[in-house]
Amino acid sequence: MDNTVRWILFGVLLTVNVVANNVLTGWLEIVVSAVAGLGVIAVVIDYLLRGRRSVR
Repeated sequence: MDNTVRWILFGVLLTVNVVANNVLTGWLEIVVSAVAGLGVIAVVIDYLLRGRRSVR
């Protein structure tokens, strides 16, 4: 995964998480926040494991 794609995905997932916390209520908020949060964690782990190198 290219660094640009990685950080765009990180930003989108983080934005979804923040918006879900402010707009949604109840179980839907919990589910959307959990899925978006896991996505953010996965992107950070991918970055840490693969480092800064780009796959081309």
